[in-house]
Amino acid sequence: MSKTVRRIITTSIVIIAIIALTIIMVINTSSKTRKNAIDNMKSITNQQASMIQSFVENAKNTLMGFGASPEVKDLLRAVQGREDISAAENAEDLKKAAGKDIVASSALEKAQRYTEEYSKTITGVEGLWVGDWDTHCLTHTDPNTPGMTTRNAKKDPEKFEKPLEALRNGLINAGDGVYNVGIIISPATKKQIISMYKIVKDDNGEPLGFVGLGIFTDKLVDALKNVESNSNFYMVNSLDNNYIFHNDSDKVATTASEKEVLDLTNKFKNSVDDEDGDFEDGNNVTFYSYMSDNHWILFNETPSKDVFEFSRSINLQMIIFCAVCIILIIIFNIVSIRQEATLQRLEQSKRKQAAITKNLHIAALKDILTDVNNRIKFVDDFGKDDDGNNKIDDCPNAPYCFAMYSISRFSDVNINYGHDVGDAALASTADILKEKFGAQNVYRTGSDEFVVAIKSDTSDTHQVIADVNETLGELMRPRKLGNDIVSLQYAAAVVKKGTAISPAVLITLKDIINKNGVSMDNTATYVDMDAY
Repeated sequence: MSKTVRRIITTSIVIIAIIALTIIMVINTSSKTRKNAIDNMKSITNQQASMIQSFVENAKNTLMGFGASPEVKDLLRAVQGREDISAAENAEDLKKAAGKDIVASSALEKAQRYTEEYSKTITGVEGLWVGDWDTHCLTHTDPNTPGMTTRNAKKDPEKFEKPLEALRNGLINAGDGVYNVGIIISPATKKQIISMYKIVKDDNGEPLGFVGLGIFTDKLVDALKNVESNSNFYMVNSLDNNYIFHNDSDKVATTASEKEVLDLTNKFKNSVDDEDGDFEDGNNVTFYSYMSDNHWILFNETPSKDVFEFSRSINLQMIIFCAVCIILIIIFNIVSIRQEATLQRLEQSKRKQAAITKNLHIAALKDILTDVNNRIKFVDDFGKDDDGNNKIDDCPNAPYCFAMYSISRFSDVNINYGHDVGDAALASTADILKEKFGAQNVYRTGSDEFVVAIKSDTSDTHQVIADVNETLGELMRPRKLGNDIVSLQYAAAVVKKGTAISPAVLITLKDIINKNGVSMDNTATYVDMDAY
C-alpha cells in the first residue's frame, strides 16, 4: 500500500473521528447549557415574583402600622355616633361639624396631619385614608377629599349597598390582617394601584371603621423590567383569568384568551402551593411563577433565540472548529510531502481540540458571575457515575458536611441599590467563601444561594461548625459594594452526611433555611442527617 493511500485512509479516519467527537460534544454541551439557560430564566422569573410579593407585603405592613396608630383610633372613637359628622359631604362641612365638639375637632385635626405626614413616607402613594364603617372619608392624603363617601348606600342603595356589604365582609373576614383587594385600575386616577383595607375595632372588638391604602405600581413595573429587559412579562389572576400586568396596556383588566395561560389558571385556581415551570409557544419560551397567597401567575415570555443564544453560540463555535480542523487536515495532507510532517500537524490539531473540549467542559460547570462551581457541577460531583455508582467512594470513612448560605431578601438589594450592587453582593459573598473554604469546595446553587462541601470526620465536626459560623459573622458585617455600604443578612444551615451522599442534600438545606429564616447571632442551624 502506497504512502498516499495510507495517508488518505489515515486522514479519512481522523476526519470521521473529529466529526463524531464534535457531534457528541454538541449534544452533551447543548443539553447542559440549555438546562442552565432554562434554570437561569426560571430563577429570574421567581426573582420577579419575589419582588411582587415583597411589594405586597411592604404595603400590608405599611397599612397595618397606620391603622394601629392612636391618632386613627382616637378619631374613630370621637366621631362614633355623630350623625352630623357622617352627613358632611366635603372637607369644609366635616370641619364645621367636628368643630362643635373640641374632642372631635382635635382628633380630626391630629388624624389629618398624621395621615399627610405618614403618606410622605410611602413611595408611590395614591391615597391613604381613614373612613368610618359607612365608608365616609374622615382623613386623606389629599386634604380636599375628607367628607366624601365612597360607597354611599344611604343615598343610593341600589348602586352602593352590595359594594359596601362586600367591603365590610372582606374586612371582617380578614380579621386582624389586611383585606387585599388586589392590583386594580383606580377609579380616581385611572392608573394601576394595589388597593388594601384594614379594619379598626373598638375595645370590645366591634368595628369602628377602617383605613385604606392605594399605591401606584409603576415603580414595581419598572423594577420588574430592569430584572430582564429582553423579556415581556405579564401577570394573570387565576381566579378570574384577567390580566393584572401586560406590556400591552390595553390588555390590563381584560380576560386572557391564550390556551396555555387558561390551562395554568385552571390548574392553579384552587392551589395553595407556589409553583414554577415553563412552556414553549412558537418562537418564544414562557416561564411562569404561581404566587398562591394572591392567586397570581407571573409569566415571563422570552424569544427562544435569546434564551438559548449561549448554547447556540457554543455549538456554532464547535462546528466551525470542526470544519476548520477538517479543512486544515485536508490542506496539510495535500501540501505535505513527508508523512512525518503530516502526522505532527495532526497531533497538534488533536491537542488543540482536546484543550477546547476541556475549556468548554469547565465553562459549563462554572458560574460566570462569581467564578465558583455551579449547580451542574454540584450534581456532577455528588451524583452517580454512568454505571449508577456513587462518585463519593470513601464514605462513610470520610463523611461530608454541607453548609448553605442564602442571602435573605436579595430582591430588596436589587430594588434598593440596583443590579450592579446585587451582582457585587453575590461576587463578594463568593470571594469570602472561597478565601475560607477554597474555591474548589464552593458552589452557587441558586440565584442567592451558595453551598460549601467540606470533607470531615466525627472528630472535627465541631470545628467545621465553628468555621461556618465564623464565616457567617464575616458575611453579616457591612461592606462596600459599588458606591454603597450594604449590610446583608443571611440564612445559613449545616448538615452532616456520611452515607448515601447525593445532590438531594440541597433540598434538605433549603428546607432548613426556609423553616428557620435569617440566622441570628451568627449561628447556622446544624442537622446531623445520619442521626435520622
